[in-house]
Amino acid sequence: MKKIALFLVAIIPVLVFGQDSLRTFVLDEVVVTGQYEPQSARMSVYKVKAIPLERIAERGAVRLQDVLNTELNIRFSQDLALGGSNLSLQGLAGQNVKVLIDGVPMVGRQGTSNEININQINVHAIERIEIVEGPMSVVYGADALAGVINIITKKAVDGKLELQVKIHEETVGKEYGWRTGIHNESVGLGYSKSVWRARADVSRNYFGGWQGSAVGRDKQWHPKTQYLASGLLGYEKGKSNVYYRADYLFEDIYNPDTFVSGEALDQKYYTNRLMQQIQGAHEFSDRLQFNGALSFTNYQRETQTTIVNEATNDRRLSTAPGSQDITKFNGITFRSTFQYKLTDKLSLQPGVDFNYEAGSGGRIQAGNQTIGDYAVFLSGEWRVNSWLQVRPGLRSVYNSVYTAPPVIPSINTKIKVNEKQDLRLSYGRGFRAPSLRELYFNFVDASHSIYGNVDLESELSHSVNGSWTWRIVEKDNVKLTTVLGGFMNKVENLIDYAIETSSSGPPVTTYKNVYRNQTKGFTWNNTLKTKVWEVSAGYAITGRTDRYAEGTSEFADILWSPEISTSTTYRIPRVGLKFSLYHKFTGVTPFYESATVNDEQVIRLAKTNSFNWADLTVQKDIGKFFLVTAGARNVFNVTNLNSTAVASGAHSGGGVRPIGYGRSYFLSISYSLTK
Repeated sequence: MKKIALFLVAIIPVLVFGQDSLRTFVLDEVVVTGQYEPQSARMSVYKVKAIPLERIAERGAVRLQDVLNTELNIRFSQDLALGGSNLSLQGLAGQNVKVLIDGVPMVGRQGTSNEININQINVHAIERIEIVEGPMSVVYGADALAGVINIITKKAVDGKLELQVKIHEETVGKEYGWRTGIHNESVGLGYSKSVWRARADVSRNYFGGWQGSAVGRDKQWHPKTQYLASGLLGYEKGKSNVYYRADYLFEDIYNPDTFVSGEALDQKYYTNRLMQQIQGAHEFSDRLQFNGALSFTNYQRETQTTIVNEATNDRRLSTAPGSQDITKFNGITFRSTFQYKLTDKLSLQPGVDFNYEAGSGGRIQAGNQTIGDYAVFLSGEWRVNSWLQVRPGLRSVYNSVYTAPPVIPSINTKIKVNEKQDLRLSYGRGFRAPSLRELYFNFVDASHSIYGNVDLESELSHSVNGSWTWRIVEKDNVKLTTVLGGFMNKVENLIDYAIETSSSGPPVTTYKNVYRNQTKGFTWNNTLKTKVWEVSAGYAITGRTDRYAEGTSEFADILWSPEISTSTTYRIPRVGLKFSLYHKFTGVTPFYESATVNDEQVIRLAKTNSFNWADLTVQKDIGKFFLVTAGARNVFNVTNLNSTAVASGAHSGGGVRPIGYGRSYFLSISYSLTK
């Protein structure tokens, strides 16, 4: 720690007197998620939140969670047992959030929450992130009830050769060394000439784990090593283009155990994922365009358990049930659309969306299972007049396991109140069939008992969203904007997981249907941008209620939890220095939990305490090619939150929920060349 502090002090003179090349102002974002064609976010019927590359860089991010964890309406929880991070949006779990890479859905949901682990995405290959909150089921199908997170990757610049190299060093709490802390290296290379585009990105992310409250060899946060690589090759000529992209992940999570009677039971989790996609587009005329995408994903998760001898350090494979396993998920996605402009005011978009997934392995019931979801959809965008824009949509789905509603409708409306104010209103119907994991995946070993449930019913939902945007000041060098938003989601047969405790063994986790779930909320966000300042402050409150059985009013009271998010960036153009502070307060979060009381299984009210999270960074360009970013993450030193059951006005039971591994300090140096 002292060496890092001395180094930070030593580089400050270099930071202050280096050359300034920081961008001083941000123009209106152009967005692509859910659009017929790229257009200004202001013109979209959807409320699209865009996070640009500049924001990602100034946060010193090595994980996608580092970028999103102070955003309103987004929350994270940690699955330390399996090494994953779980996300929720609008109060709904990550199983209802569609994660896309360049518009193509990812395959490989994991953990009890059955969601994509966004920390398995190479953050250094991201150009920007687009988030659409609210139902996108007509456009993107199942898993898009809460919204969509679209990862837009870096592409080659026209006629340029690009090289980016980055080294990132970070403490994990107070731990730092060759085998502790965070060590991240990445290289990106892009080239464009004539009709050809090519780019490659490679990254290694080493996380040494965190001792925390664990003793001996054990660690509260498990060590993890990731290797991520991606490659893109594209051809563009005239009105046509075609791109091939491949993304590869290898992840190694190590869970060392303490020695008991001279032996320890160590586990390793290996993840391999290869996602390949081909995308193409052709413009037949000014009125007719085609877009298509085909992707193949191979996902494999291996569990390896070894017994290590304390005296000799020899290892042998464990033969206990569930100690060794390889589970595979393979997915195929095909999506194509036509955009046809009937008139200057009316456009249509018909399309098809096919998704097929197969799972195999010892933890999949019967060894092999498949599920397919095949849909056709049609939407239209009608600019009724200068102030009213309407986009209705219909989707028809055939699912190979479950019966879907004949038609899934949606409607999005944008009303231009005046030159400075817009109102957006939307309604969407949703359908989500249980996934292969929720139906057929069983995971049983010495520490876990997770069972799929073949009796699950499909989810059906109604969602309403609204937002009002007021651009109070809009000048060349000053922008002041306020946005009010609200949402309500009603889900029948929401798939959730229940934990049944037992005195004779580990807790048993399985999936169940919640008869009726409702989430609702309100957001208010304000943003000020000038040439030297960028300040935002927002408030959100989200409520949830569940009815577990038909004809009952059990748990009818809605449980509310607030958030306050602020961010401040200040630039000193004279010396080319930038300071950024990101902060989020997450209020007390009440929830219902399953517990055993007097040998009976009961559902009881509990709560997780509030906490503050803040990141502070300083950033500086050194000359034309180098960028230095340094800062502190988790300034308030949050580690675990108390989680307490509430009974008869007093607290009973309890536990902790991991949030972070303490205050950490980081330093990264980037080299960028374009010629």
